[in-house]
Amino acid sequence: MFRKTVLVSCRLAGRRFRSSVVAPSTTDAYVAEEVQKFCTETPVERATTPPSSWFTDPAIYGLEKRTVFKWNWVAVGRTDQVASPGQYFTGVVGDEPFLVVRDKSNILRGFFNVCRHHAAILAGEDEGTADAFTCCYHGWTYGLDGRLTKAMRLRGIQNFSARNFGLKPMAVKAWGPLVLVRPDGQENGTDFETQVMSLKAQLDELGFTSGLRFVERRRYHVNCNWKVVLDNYLDGGYHVEYLHRNLASNLSIDTYRTEVQDLFSVQTCSGSGEDDQSMTRQRIGKTSIYGCVYPNLMINRYGPWLDTNIALPLTHNTTEVIYDYWLAEDFAQTMGETELQEFVQTSLRESDQVQQEDTFICERVQKGLKSSAYDVGRYAPRVEMADHAFHLKLASDLKQGVRTNEQANGIAVPCMF
Repeated sequence: MFRKTVLVSCRLAGRRFRSSVVAPSTTDAYVAEEVQKFCTETPVERATTPPSSWFTDPAIYGLEKRTVFKWNWVAVGRTDQVASPGQYFTGVVGDEPFLVVRDKSNILRGFFNVCRHHAAILAGEDEGTADAFTCCYHGWTYGLDGRLTKAMRLRGIQNFSARNFGLKPMAVKAWGPLVLVRPDGQENGTDFETQVMSLKAQLDELGFTSGLRFVERRRYHVNCNWKVVLDNYLDGGYHVEYLHRNLASNLSIDTYRTEVQDLFSVQTCSGSGEDDQSMTRQRIGKTSIYGCVYPNLMINRYGPWLDTNIALPLTHNTTEVIYDYWLAEDFAQTMGETELQEFVQTSLRESDQVQQEDTFICERVQKGLKSSAYDVGRYAPRVEMADHAFHLKLASDLKQGVRTNEQANGIAVPCMF
């Protein structure tokens, strides 16, 4: 975010210094105006969607990185990636590089993946196993618990203690088969597990925490804003019969139901019940559960399958959607190896078809959002209540971010030089 700096002369305890008073810039004012355009008091029947700027403007995305992806628990990986001491994986949430590792005491830990010496990214691989982490820049070395264990050539340094220069911790937790991080480290009220308890109960009935075999990870690059992916997911099955004709033929679309809570929504739908012996019907099963946890985690439980989709924004108009697939262990054991492999490959191929169809429409929407002919849309209130709830939660974070920025702009910060 761009800001103007106003320098004033001050006198304190006989010393003269300059104070930096941050005044709102035109960018700040513009962002505040765009955020306020979405009215959170209007019921879904009369509400308009957020303005197109929320999906196309880098300044809005910048605010999201400082709020949405800093103040909330964000799914970043799987527990099996850090099942044993020394296993780790890395990534970026918003602008914050993270490192998740299982330490030698079997404790799951999260850190900012930044060397405390001169800010180089510490662990360079996406995932792996390590006894310690050594910075490739100047050799500073950290234990799996984050402590600084080695820093060479510091003779003559003053006011320095290694215990104060360990890796900065980042809040981390395991939830079911997933790992989540929260860069600001705060719970901010009700505990996460309590907020999503009823969702987890529904997932556990079909199998979520145990009894699953990890199968595969796939990544999809989508040329759209991350929220377009979420909007597509949260429309209550509105698009399924038009966009996913093969999938729709195996679902009873009229059974689609949506439940909305503060931090999540759940969409459920029954299978069509036709041709029960086909691999497609086996894949979909009798009931499908589509859960979405704010801000960007989608959990799909259907038939013997669990898959999760994490929509990670890369820029204001590009998104990586990470798909992880698990298969119920008891189901897998009912098949021979050849039959199982055929079932898995058929299922993944059909899932890929759905994702390709979603990618197609999300990218078309992103192009339309840039048109001067479009600013806001409307909700179909009987089916798009989860999408509306997502926008309400998003607006709450963005408006709080605007207020926080305005408060910061009014504070005089001493600048000694």
